[in-house]
This record gives sequence, structure tokens and C-alpha cells, in this order.
Amino acid sequence: MTGVDLIPMQVLTHKAVVYVRQSTQSQVMNNLESQRRQYDLVDIARLSITVT
Repeated sequence: MTGVDLIPMQVLTHKAVVYVRQSTQSQVMNNLESQRRQYDLVDIARLSITVT
């Protein structure tokens, strides 16, 4: 079961608000786990767009 399977279709039809903030160069270089999670969220969002 994927994350998309856990979300009801009614929720997937809603528009989303994306919050973007700028990180310092030091934060980018030192917070690789956070960066990986952010890219994973992008992939999940893209997947949910193609599913609907």
C-alpha cells in the first residue's frame, strides 16, 4: 500500500498550498536529511497529480 492509497480521493481533488522558504548555504550543506525528505515530498506530490 502506498501513501496515495491512504488518502481519500476527495482529499486528493483539493488544491494545495505549498510553503517555500529560503535556506542559508550552511543549512543546505548541513541538513541533508531534511533535504531528502523535502525531495521525497515533491515526488509524492507529483505522483498524486498523475493519479488524479
